Amino acid sequence: MITLEGLRAQLSEAGYGAFYAPTATLEALVQQANSGKAGQLVVAERRDARMEWHISRDRMTAELTLHAAWGGRAVTDRDLAKALQDQGVPQACWLRKTLGRVLRQGHAEAVIVARAVPPKEGQNTRFHSLVAREEDLNLEEDARGRVDLYHLHDFVVVEPGTPLMRRLPATAGEPGLTVLGEPLAPKAGRDRPFDPKSEGVSPAPDDPDLLVADIRGHPVFSGAGVRVDPTLRLKAVGLESGNIDFDGSVEVAGDVGSGFVVKATGDIVVRGMVEKADVSAGGSLAILGGVMGEEVGKRHDGDLQLRTHLSAGGILSAKFINLAEVRAKGDIHVREYVLQSRLKAGQDIVLGQPTGKGSLIGGWAHAGRAVIVNRLGSEAGVATEVSVGRPPEKSRRLQSLKQALELCEHNWHKVVETLQCIERGERSAPASEKHQRLYVTRDALRTRRQRLLTLIERLASRRQSSDTCRVEVKRQQHANISLTVDGVRRYDSLEHGPSCWVRIGAELLNRP
Repeated sequence: MITLEGLRAQLSEAGYGAFYAPTATLEALVQQANSGKAGQLVVAERRDARMEWHISRDRMTAELTLHAAWGGRAVTDRDLAKALQDQGVPQACWLRKTLGRVLRQGHAEAVIVARAVPPKEGQNTRFHSLVAREEDLNLEEDARGRVDLYHLHDFVVVEPGTPLMRRLPATAGEPGLTVLGEPLAPKAGRDRPFDPKSEGVSPAPDDPDLLVADIRGHPVFSGAGVRVDPTLRLKAVGLESGNIDFDGSVEVAGDVGSGFVVKATGDIVVRGMVEKADVSAGGSLAILGGVMGEEVGKRHDGDLQLRTHLSAGGILSAKFINLAEVRAKGDIHVREYVLQSRLKAGQDIVLGQPTGKGSLIGGWAHAGRAVIVNRLGSEAGVATEVSVGRPPEKSRRLQSLKQALELCEHNWHKVVETLQCIERGERSAPASEKHQRLYVTRDALRTRRQRLLTLIERLASRRQSSDTCRVEVKRQQHANISLTVDGVRRYDSLEHGPSCWVRIGAELLNRP
């Protein structure tokens, strides 16, 4: 006697697994066999695995639908590889991990198994400097925290023929591939030549992409070029050299003596001291040994008249400054102290950072953005004045514009009234030339009136404030200090610890 379970077991042993006819059909077959009736009925069918492929319209992906085997032959990795090759899909596009997962599962529904290889964009032209730049020379401290200032302010000088900059031309990029093996064009990099303003350099005779120095001097790098400033090297500035006025950069190995003048359109480096002298640099000014000035009397405003004057078109740095007038369009950096001097910086005044005493004592200091010191003033209460930013001029300018508008309107009304009187016959008409001049004056005053109204409206709507300017004292602020931030002044007769003074509205507040 045949049972339903026995029939299912025989089908499984035959390799059909669960892929046979429905239970009702099998039950009917069992009943027919047990009742002694003969006949045939298809109860199972072997099916091999079957693959269906779909290539996207843009030919960027290939999808596989894999129908599982029903007691038949399963798909192998060789079958998949051959099918992909038959579809024309290059191996570079195959997603091998996905293909492996599909093989393990034995079935898949619209799975992306190949993807186009995108093109690689070309690189833009690059420029590599071949000698050290000053900004690349970082602070180095020894075990005791001391700084090697010689290294910090190393002044790079090159000889004729020195390779300075390498140009790496733009690349075309690498083409990609669609899933059908068609090339995808890359975007080429942007090509740039050397900066045509490069001076004192020229391409190497055998390599147009290499700039070499034509003269001995100081290399100054830009984004796409380099120029060589001729450098004057001196042992010292004194009786043997006389005053210096040089078109280029100057390096003084020793001191700048008392009473002498050093001017240069480029950078100046003084490795020794500056003593009661005038030093002016069109670029940066670095004084490694410090500045010793002198008081030579009083000015008309009662302030000290100082003999030493320093100026720089960029950054000015020194170990210390005593009794000197100092101006810099960039930053002023002093390691140890500034004593009874007048400092003015277009950006920041920084003392003692990251190492050094960093004391500002007496005199006055003004910075466009920030004054950062370790100690401000002295225990003796020496008067010290510090200011940052610029005073608010909005109210003053508005008042001036309104006065100009009032005068303009007064004159305009007088001219208009005169012309109306002439037109009504209340006044005799002047000569034609003068009459025409009245009309020209009227129109000019009307135009000026409208322009003044526009300026007043713009200025009135402009915001006046900024809390980015600050006076920052990292360790100790002594008494008798005058602080001004963006036109708001505060006199402080008390001592403070670490402080950070900023302007908020019309007040000067400490935000330590």
